[in-house]
Amino acid sequence: MSEASQPALAGGIGIGNFRPAQAAITGLTLERYTPSKPLRPYVQCYWLAKGRAKDEAVGVELLHPDGASGLLFNFGGALERDGERIHGGCWIDGPKRRTARLAVGGALDLLGVRFLPGMAFPFLGESLSVLAGEGLTPGEALCRLELEALYARLQEAPDLMGRIALLEGYLLERLRRHAAPEVPALSASLDWLQRRHGQASIATLVDELPFGQRRLERLFQYHVGLSPKRYARLLRVAHSRELIKRGGTAVSLTDTAFAAGYFDQAHFIHDFKAVTGLTPGSYLDHVRRRYG
Repeated sequence: MSEASQPALAGGIGIGNFRPAQAAITGLTLERYTPSKPLRPYVQCYWLAKGRAKDEAVGVELLHPDGASGLLFNFGGALERDGERIHGGCWIDGPKRRTARLAVGGALDLLGVRFLPGMAFPFLGESLSVLAGEGLTPGEALCRLELEALYARLQEAPDLMGRIALLEGYLLERLRRHAAPEVPALSASLDWLQRRHGQASIATLVDELPFGQRRLERLFQYHVGLSPKRYARLLRVAHSRELIKRGGTAVSLTDTAFAAGYFDQAHFIHDFKAVTGLTPGSYLDHVRRRYG
């Protein structure tokens, strides 16, 4: 791949809304690359996460769910995720409901593809509800994807750009052979919820659709792997996290809850802890320690 055609660095998206602290603190470096134009309606980014070679496990990164899914390829040692060691080379990372915790050490060397929420089906060919869960699905579990063969080719690639070129070719071929008809109502519903940070009710969304809530539920389970209500909760908690990061100690958590669409502190704390495993106050302490 020539320098002119190399994917550009992407913006603030990645491994499940993964934004690491400084490498000096965590031992982690994260790079994100934008896909080619035909894939941008489907793919958030390609990403590379590596630990510093001289470091043992020095920290834990929080991998927050964003309603999306992806492919994951491991070129380092065994992963330690949520306290469990995971051996293997490639996985499908289905939609998650809760924040995962990834141990960072010198052996960490991951390459991944992150799809946009609701846009993975042409590449995975499977209802996303089947892949939803807190664990990783081994690549060999969906033999028709031939991820093990792709992983072997990626291992032989001479450099990162060669690996990304292989991923691009694989995804473009999957899209050519398995492109599904667009579902405008699904895209419109996802956009509607994203623009409101998940704060509006699902009933209000249904009022704007040409069909009822039952069909909306089926669409979301099939293409997103989550119910509309659960997806909206992820969006709202993600917005809450960003508000905490921006405001720091200068903004009270009560004001943050109100800005995120919560009308009482108890509901805010319940949702935040259900997704992240932390109370808003504990997350604020985490932000102060990790990001300053």
